Amino acid sequence: MTKRNDHILILLADSPWWVSVFFALIVYVVLAYIAPIWLVDMGVLGESLAQTSVKIAPLFGVIFLIPAFVSLIKHRRKGL
Repeated sequence: MTKRNDHILILLADSPWWVSVFFALIVYVVLAYIAPIWLVDMGVLGESLAQTSVKIAPLFGVIFLIPAFVSLIKHRRKGL
């Protein structure tokens, strides 16, 4: 029996498109606004991680939006 190893992006592509959009929004908000607040009190390393977190937030937001498009295409093909 083979082991099924579904990654989060594959699971999001199989779910409705709006789930991926919601997840991307949550990831962006956490990385851009919440994580820097928690990390800034950790000294120099925390400040550096907070700055990095803000910079990578849009990238991760876009990465988690890709399954929304895949899901939308799958849904449209099933409907036709």
